[in-house]
Parts: sequence; C-alpha cells; structure tokens
Amino acid sequence: MSAVTVESIKPISNGGNLKASAILNIAGKLRINDIRIIKQENQKPWISMPSRAYELNGARRWAQIIEILDYGLKNKLLMPFWRNSHGSISHRAHQRRAEQQ
Repeated sequence: MSAVTVESIKPISNGGNLKASAILNIAGKLRINDIRIIKQENQKPWISMPSRAYELNGARRWAQIIEILDYGLKNKLLMPFWRNSHGSISHRAHQRRAEQQ
C-alpha cells in the first residue's frame, strides 16, 4: 500500500471555478479533508489545501493550514482536470507565499 492515497475526488457541478473536493489518506494514520481543486478559465488547474481567512490592509486573504510538497501527488490529484491544460501544476501557491513574506 502506498504511504499516501487519494481516498476520493468528488466532482462539484455548478461550483464555478471550484471543480472538485478531494480527501487524502497518509499511511492510514492521517486524513486530510476539504482539498479543493480549482480550474479558472484559460489557466491550469491548481490545488487549494484547507486554509484559514485573515485580513491584510483591509483585504481578505487565505493562508494554507497544510501544504502538499510532493508535485507527483499534486499531479495525481489534478490529472482528471487537465482536459485542456498541458505541463505541470501551477506554482500559484508558491507565488502567493512569496508575496506574503
């Protein structure tokens, strides 16, 4: 058995840019719920991990609580949503983190 498995990917219809919700299981000891798979028009799909909202200079921002560091695992989650996209996953989360620092 793999140390990390995708327990489920549930498509979301009429969710706008939100295309699916996923659940990961890590070694049968940790389950991560509410992983969101987002696909904006003319962009590659990307993953939004569970997050918390905060305000910065009057604007609402989101900070990840958990981060997937393994790009192979991210690709496994995103594969069903790559219909019209090519290449690797978006590095959007890394760009956002750099902007916050």
